[in-house]
Amino acid sequence: MPSEPLDHRLFDCVQVNLAELADRVHGEGTHLALGRILRFWPRPGADGLPTVEPRVDEHVTESADLLGLRVTRRERITAADGLEPGPGCYVVADAYHLPWVPYYRNQHLEHSFLVEPADGGVTVVDGYHNDTQWGAARPGRWTLGHTELAEALPDGALTFDLAAGAPATERTPLVQLAEAGTFVATYADHPDRVRALRGLTLQTWLLTRSRRLHAAAMGLDTDAVRAHLDEWDALAKQVYLASRRVSAGRAEPRALFPRLADCLAADHTAFGGTADIVTASTVDTIEVSPELRESVAAVIGTVLGTEPAPGAHALGDIPGFSSFRMMEIVERIESDLGVEFAAEDLVPEKLTHVDGLCRAVLDAGGTR
Repeated sequence: MPSEPLDHRLFDCVQVNLAELADRVHGEGTHLALGRILRFWPRPGADGLPTVEPRVDEHVTESADLLGLRVTRRERITAADGLEPGPGCYVVADAYHLPWVPYYRNQHLEHSFLVEPADGGVTVVDGYHNDTQWGAARPGRWTLGHTELAEALPDGALTFDLAAGAPATERTPLVQLAEAGTFVATYADHPDRVRALRGLTLQTWLLTRSRRLHAAAMGLDTDAVRAHLDEWDALAKQVYLASRRVSAGRAEPRALFPRLADCLAADHTAFGGTADIVTASTVDTIEVSPELRESVAAVIGTVLGTEPAPGAHALGDIPGFSSFRMMEIVERIESDLGVEFAAEDLVPEKLTHVDGLCRAVLDAGGTR
């Protein structure tokens, strides 16, 4: 495995700390072995909606095997005093109770971390990297006293002891892509649109990360693959925007479901290396009044703390910009300018550009 610093943004919250541990055990770059397998293999999930999220036990077992790690003990503990901190102590617990992640007291979900012994308590190591509506999760180390650890695990946890196994030597990619029509149709037609879009936000986030990891692991760095990964990024952002809007009782952009189907279909080509990928169109520069552009720039400055430089168009270079800030910008523009964006305008190609935001204002009936 080539020496490569660990890019925490490539992993979900179960994989990332196995990747951390594997690089410690077998050397920098070992984590890339997790990307050898690429799947679209949905299974039944909650609310009648399919999911690509693996079950935790299966996810840990397969990931450990790919990384050259051995599971020497698995135990469901009922309280923190059942933990045995050490170099291979890997824990999965409810993020709702974990004070170092933004899900704390906001959302229930399974989240992993490593636990090491420390004077008067433990050190938690967590490599998770993600931006959420409650703030940013970033890799770090946190010292918890015994009382704090107990409060973080009120319902216990699933624990694994992991040790070094034989280093993984298999490098052949394994791509398993199921038919996508039923998956897309189920999310498109589910009667509870809030639940459907909320669920699809997680699905597209997982699918996007796994494809970036596979491309990194297999050294797929062609124009076609980069364009395909960018399209997955844009889709995931559009789904999040749609979810926020539907939760607020607004209209839903139905065009995202054909776009999802296209992304899943294009996986076959992008990762088979047999054809080029057609990229999403970018926003054309449009003529708008200085007043409208200034109003939009002022909103961006209020949300991000920095206005776009004169003549700048893309927002991605402004520190702090993310899909969550993008949603805040949209909502603030609507409130301040008295417009409501059309559902079909809620696509990142428009909302990550000053010109695109101005066009959306005009399409919504705002003044030039």
